[in-house]
Order: sequence, then structure tokens, then C-alpha cells
Amino acid sequence: MRTLAYILTGLWLVVCGRAYAQDQQVTGRVVSKTDGQGLPGVSVLVKGTTTGTATDANGDFQLNVPSGAVLQFSMIGMTSQEVPVGNQTVINVQLADDARALEEVVVVGYGTQRKIDVTGSVAQVKGEELARQPVLSATQALQSKVSGVQIINSGAPGQAPTVRIRGTGTLLGGADPLYVVDGIITEDIRNINTADITSVDVLKDASATAIYGVRAANGVVLITTRRGKTGAPSVTYDGYVGIRTPAYRVRMADSELFATYSNEAVRYDNPTAPLPFDPATAAATNTDWFKAITRTGFQQNHALSVSGGTDRSTYLFSAGYFTEKGILKGSDYNRLTLRLNNEYTLTPAFKLGHNLSLANDNSNLTGTSDPALPSTAAFSAFTNAYKQAPTVPVRNADGTYGFTSRNNVANPVAQLDYTNYRSRGLRLQGSFYGNLTVFKKVTLLSNFGIESNGSRAYTYNPVYQVSSNQRNLTSTLNTGRSNSARWLWTNTAEYNNTFAEKHTVKILAGYVAERFQDNILSAARQDVPPQSNYFYLNTGNASTATNSESGSIQTRQSYIGRVNYNYSDRYLLTATARYDGSSKFPTNNRWGFFPSVGVGWVLSEEPFLRGKTPFDQLKARVSWGKTGNDRISPSAFLYTIASGLDYAFGANQTLQQGRTITNLIDPNLRWEVTTGTDIGLEFALARNRLTGELTYYNKRTTDALFTRPIDAIFGDVDGSYLTNAASVRNRGFEFALNWRNNATNGFSYNVGVNATINRNQLEDVQGGLPINEGGLGNGQFTTRTAVGQPIGSFWVWQTDGIFQTQEEVNNTRAKVQGTKPGDFRYVDQNGDGVIDDNDRVFVGSYQPKLYFGVNGGFTYRNFDFSTDWYANFGNKVYNGKKAQRFGNENIEASRADRWTPTNPSTTEPRASNAVPIASTYYVESGSFFRVNNVTLGYTLPRELVSSLKVSRVRFYVTAQNALTIKAFSGYTPELPGSNPLNAGVELSTYPVTSAYLAGLNIGF
Repeated sequence: MRTLAYILTGLWLVVCGRAYAQDQQVTGRVVSKTDGQGLPGVSVLVKGTTTGTATDANGDFQLNVPSGAVLQFSMIGMTSQEVPVGNQTVINVQLADDARALEEVVVVGYGTQRKIDVTGSVAQVKGEELARQPVLSATQALQSKVSGVQIINSGAPGQAPTVRIRGTGTLLGGADPLYVVDGIITEDIRNINTADITSVDVLKDASATAIYGVRAANGVVLITTRRGKTGAPSVTYDGYVGIRTPAYRVRMADSELFATYSNEAVRYDNPTAPLPFDPATAAATNTDWFKAITRTGFQQNHALSVSGGTDRSTYLFSAGYFTEKGILKGSDYNRLTLRLNNEYTLTPAFKLGHNLSLANDNSNLTGTSDPALPSTAAFSAFTNAYKQAPTVPVRNADGTYGFTSRNNVANPVAQLDYTNYRSRGLRLQGSFYGNLTVFKKVTLLSNFGIESNGSRAYTYNPVYQVSSNQRNLTSTLNTGRSNSARWLWTNTAEYNNTFAEKHTVKILAGYVAERFQDNILSAARQDVPPQSNYFYLNTGNASTATNSESGSIQTRQSYIGRVNYNYSDRYLLTATARYDGSSKFPTNNRWGFFPSVGVGWVLSEEPFLRGKTPFDQLKARVSWGKTGNDRISPSAFLYTIASGLDYAFGANQTLQQGRTITNLIDPNLRWEVTTGTDIGLEFALARNRLTGELTYYNKRTTDALFTRPIDAIFGDVDGSYLTNAASVRNRGFEFALNWRNNATNGFSYNVGVNATINRNQLEDVQGGLPINEGGLGNGQFTTRTAVGQPIGSFWVWQTDGIFQTQEEVNNTRAKVQGTKPGDFRYVDQNGDGVIDDNDRVFVGSYQPKLYFGVNGGFTYRNFDFSTDWYANFGNKVYNGKKAQRFGNENIEASRADRWTPTNPSTTEPRASNAVPIASTYYVESGSFFRVNNVTLGYTLPRELVSSLKVSRVRFYVTAQNALTIKAFSGYTPELPGSNPLNAGVELSTYPVTSAYLAGLNIGF
């Protein structure tokens, strides 16, 4: 902390010690060279500083500038222009349409490239677009903005979304993308304040990702944070505050309907049994359990930054505070972030710099990012609120919690009251780099990155008794600590030269070394006092103590190379290679080679086409490459040995210590390899106002990890072993189209749309059996991963109407035992007269066939408006909370139209307390359309704020997830999860929420 204080003190002295030259006032107007109309929103900046302004609705501007200044005029879609001020007090400028709009710079692996030179599939989203979304992390804000990227958000505070780039390409190896922040490889980016981000670049195809080798099979997300710029200090504040509410509520049966249903269910099963409810008194209690466990959520975010610099050094310091109180009572999260990015120019050819960030987070009930630490089942309160009978009060007249002996559902309010969960995390990330230019053509870069992450969590279960099914007779404290550290040293040399004005060559070579170490320590004791200041292990009963410790050390070495060739801005070639070594695999399989090649042809630069087509730019590209996936346990190829198996041996039968191998392993285990082909077309029309991209991709993962069954005689604990045995394919189309119009009379607008079609399929399993997952805890499972089907497909019985009479039941050979009128009829798929697993059918998966986003906005004078929409089609969701019944749980209000002898329904079965069979009745459409974000802002006139020495003041209101149109009858069709094998089952899920906020942006 002392070092940080010195740094901040020095920063303050730099800021306060600046001297300024005498300013002069310059006014003028910026117009379009095409039609002479004024251009609003043009950036007018004093070169080499952060001093500037923007033109108003008529294209006019006014600015105080130092003598000898040079003004820079720039606007998206227009050519930039520089004008020396000299003695001028009035400067009028004409900007022409930019004939090369696709030349924007994007970030690629270990460098940057012009967009026009990229032969792979790379998408970029600017930081200001992400900052419009009131979300915790940048990945949440990416939803709807990039084709080929599916974001599945969670409503839980502090929870990261599930990210899938071009489908799910693995079963057991981890399907999340690789994140790289300022050159630092990391698994999670929730520690980064969105306001600190300059851009997010998504690398999607093998040509773009192969430079990251064994870690890039699921795509790469590159995040670049802000840096200071030369000029006077710039201070900005961005903040918002607002509320969150449930986006959707499931309408449940009231007490009267529940009592009637329950009586019917008992009579169907046993006509002589006494009825559980008296309809005349059942409605005396009518509890809304969802309302009892929820509240109006609250969210706020505040971000403050100071930046600036000289020609010798630049700086940026930022601080952010984010907090959210979730709609589930007690689910709270807060995060404090600090960032310090500095760069020092020692000579024109030599620069040093660092990017440092520190993040501290705290959460209650919402869980921890480290699955090895204690967790809580608090989210199951939503399922219990769904299932608990409305005839049960939250509390009885004597203050005790209400319960019923007719079901085994917990009182969800008591569940939350008796759940004590806390987690804390502290993460430090930093990169220290040096950049040396040699002979003006060779650049040497060395970047040393570090990441240290410490987490602590505990769960305390006090002594309580609500009912015989909901009680805890001995208090228990479970606690865990997780510490990890990573260093990553990257060294690259890049040669860049142009020959004969037409041949441009860029060659990159480098070496990367990495070490990661983690340690997890967990312990528990009973009889810990209920006061929070005693939540320490030493206050418990020492004789009940349990503990465990685990950890690992992982190392990697890599050699990387890339060649870019450009001939006359027409013919493009990119070839990359990475040679990776990883300690996570046996010695004979530790090294792998991952090449790629991409070619591009800028047809619009051909002399025979230039000016003869409607295209301002037209580029075709084709690429091929290989990437890997090593996301397995570092001990997956090691045997585990159990001790304590004593045995008698010898003539005297002496007791000997015995040990045995408990698991069988594959000594030839190796990483998964994904081979991808990409064909794309990029274009620009209408003076570059309309830009678009169309891409076809085909990627196949081989050697995918799969579990093979083995005979019990071999002694393996679970009767299976992990091996490389499967192949998975994803193929599809991506489409993106954007229109930006800089209109006149103070009005401009933009519209963008992107869409993705993806087909996922498990193509082959060598000697393995299908994997059944998605268990509901009542003996039913819902998903199966099998050859010819998407990963995690729903595998259930097909309903075929409802038996209407006992005669129909008697005359049907294939039926479930105990079937009565009002029960489902199931299709006997193989015609053998028996309903068993051979009659199950695949009915789709959670993976969508199509998803798309729409983005748009406009500015009119001082007003601005933006919105984005997101839609997801063709996938399925399993209503797990509706299907997880054991008997006497509550029902949805829609069950009022159930089958009865006088209401011969063909869709809703009779009342029943039997455990439901996994069937198509519970498989619903996961398609939905949502208005992600709507923002309306107003910027105060410059004349009003200039007297306050403030450069910009903007107020805005935002609505997030304000409207969702869906077919699913549950809380939300968005079901994030890390396991692709059982995705899409709604059970113990935190619903997606809507947010309504007001914000303020101030610039000094």
C-alpha cells in the first residue's frame, strides 16, 4: 500500500504541476464535402492533448486552444483532417466520405492489424458501446452485438454469463473461451470495470485463434483497457442507480385450486381415502411464496477516472464501485476496482509501461467464482417457492415457520433465514512491458504478466427445526480458502517492411512461458455458536473436525510465429504456427503443433473492377487451421491410491498396511484438437455507410474427451475411465449488416443486425456409450449425449394424447404400469408392446439453431437514443421445476384445465401425486425475443456547462430486459451453466431480471 501511495502522490504532482500557455478562441463549422450540409458530432481535438469538443447539430463548434495548436477533425465514416490554427479565429472545414472505412484497426493475437488486412474472422466492439449496458462484466454486454457469439445471462448478482463461440465443441473439456486482458491470460473477467475498456475483440476462426494454440479451441476474447493520452488532465465520472425486478412470474394455483387438485389426486389413487382438504376452509391461507422470498432489487455503479500525460509519459487512474441487491432476499454482491495504467517514453524508440488492476468483491448467497470453495443451495428457494403449498403460512400464529407434512418441500423463507453464506475475493492483475524499435523496422516486445487471486468462503448451518423434513440438529461451519498465482512471460520480435511500394511483409516470432499454481484448503467443524463473530473453526468441537487440501502446479512453454503478406492492398496472406508444450498431459503427449493459413482478395482494388461496381470495398477471405483444448484436471493421467486397507499376511497373519489403485487412467491421454475452415465475404456500399459480412464456418473437434465404461472387475470406483474417444462438429453461417447515416439538420442514426445459424452434432464415439445427464433427483433423467445428435439432447418419451376411458386403457397393450384414465399415452416407438428406454426419442437440445441481434440509435441535437434487441430460436428447455414432483406439491394455474371425467382434456393430464415420467410434456420451446436495452440521454448545451468549467454533462435513463416475448412457461429460457451435457433444465435457477436506472456522465 505504501508503494501505491507513492505512485498516487507522484500522479497528483504531475497533474497539479502542469503549466498552460495562453489560449485563444476558435470558432467554425464542419460540413460534408458531398452536399455542404453541417455535420453534427464531429470530434474537434487539439493535437497531442485531450482538449477538444464536438460539433453541434448544425456542425458548429467553439474551442479555446493554445497558440501554435493543430486541430484534428474526425468522424466515423469520414476522412480525418488536420488544420494548423496559426492566427486564425474562424476555421471552416469540409470532410469527405471515407473511401476506406474498413481500415479500422482491430486487435489480434500479439498485435494489431488493419481490418482490411485480416484474413480471419474477427469482430470488435468498442468500450463505449459496452458501457451503455448496466451490467457487471463486458461479456454480459456483448449479447446481441457479435455474430457467432452466444451469451446466456444469469439474473444472480455477481454471476458470470455462459459464453459460447460458434457452438459447443467439447463434452467434458471445458467449453468457455480464452480471455486475454492486456496480454494477461485469465479465466474470468468480472474483476474488470466496463468503463475501463477501450475495446473487446473476439477471435472466432482458427486463422485468428491458432496463434494461441492449445487454449484457443473455444475462441478467444481479447480485452484492451484504456490508457492515458498526451495533454491536460481529463477527469470523467460515470454513474447510475436504479432498481431490478423479476422479468417474469409464473402464475401458481391459489389455495382453492390447490385444495381441489389435491383432493382429486388422492381420490384417483385411493377412492376410499379421506380427503386432505376441506374446500370450505382451504382458502383461509393463501400464501404467495414467490413474493415471500423476493424483493425489489437495487443496483448502482460509480466510476471515476483521471488521465493525461506529456510527450514523455501518460497515465490513467480509475476507481469503480459496483453493488447489486438481487431480487432474492439476502442475495447481495459488491465490487471495488482500482486501475493504474502508465506508459513512459524513455527515447523515441524505447517505451516502458504497466497495466495494474486490483479488485475486491463480496457476496452473500450468490456463490463464489471458485467451485472448489463452499457453496450454497439458496437458489433452490425459487424451486421450493414454486412447489410449496399455498395453504401453508409463512409463519404460524405463534411465530414458528409454517410447514405441512403432506409434502417434503422446504419452507423457502425459513430456508433463506437459516442460510448463512459469505464469500470474499481479492484479485491482482498486472502486466509490465517494454517496447524497443530497432532500425525502424523491427520491434521487440517483452511483456511479463501476473495474476494473483485469493478467495475465502464459508457456509454456516445453525441448529433449527421447521419440520421433520427441514431441520438441522447440529450446527456446522464449512469454510474454504483458495489461492492461485499465475505468471506469463511473452517475448516477441516483429519485422515490418514495405518493398517497391506494393509488397508489405510483417513477420512475428516469439516465445511464451507460463506457470500456474493453485491451492485449496477446506475444513469443517460442528457445534459452532450461531453468532457471526464466532464463525471460526476454533469455536467448534475439535473432535468433529474434518479437513482436506488439494492443489496443482501447471506449466506451459510455447513458440509462436506469424507471417502477414500484402500485395498492393489486393492480395493477402496470413500464416501462423504455435508449438505448445503443457504439463497437463503425459510426457509422450505434451507437445503439439497448431498451424493455420488464411488468404484474402480485395476485389474492389482490382483495376478492372474499381469504380465499376456498387461496392466501395469488397473482400473475400478463406482460412484453415487447428487449435487445441487442454482444459482438464492436471492429474487426469495420474493414478489415485487409497490407503487404510489393512490385511493379514504370512504364517503369523501379521497385519500389514494395504493400498490399492482406485481409478483406471488412459496413459495416452492428449488434448482435444479442433480443425476449422472459414469462408467469408466483407463489403461496403453507399459511400461506406452500409457495411456487411457473410461467413460460413465448419469446425470439427477430434479426440474429444469421453468416458468409456469398464467392467467392475478392474476395480475402478465409478466403472469408467476418461479417454479421447469422440468427435464433435459445429458448422453454420454468420451474417452482419450495419448502416450508419450522418444526416443533416442535427439528426443522425445507425442500425445494425447480425444473425448466426449453427448446427451441432456428436459425430463419433469410439467404444463409448451415450452419456445420460440432467437428473431431477426423483429418479428421472432428461438428456442424453449420443452419436448423430447435438450435445446434451433431450431424450424422453413421446406423449400421444391422454387416455379418456378405462376401456382405452384396457385395450392398449403398451402403457406404463398403473395407468388410469386421464394419464398420458406414450408412443411405443419399436412396437414391442412395452414402454421402456427403447421408446425414448430425441426431441432437440438447448443449443439454438438461430440467434440474432439488432442494434440501433439516433442523435437529434442534444438528445441521443440507443437500443438493442436479442432473439434466440430453435432450441428446447426442460421445465424441471414442474417435473420434479414427489407428491402434494403446488401446481401452476394452467392446470385448472386438467383432465377430469367431465372435462376430457387432450393436453393436460389428470390430477396425480405420482412421480412424473420424463416426456415431451415438459419439453418446451426455448425461443425468445427480448428488448435488451433502451437508453435515452440528454447532453446539456455547451454554453450552459462551460461556465462551470465542465466539458460535458449528460443525463440518461435506461431500461434493461424491459420486454421479453417467450414461449417457455417457466421463469426464464436463459439457463446458464458450465456443463454442456445437461444444459437447458430449469431447476434451482435464478430468474433473469429487468432493470430501470438513471445515470449521469460528467467530463472535466
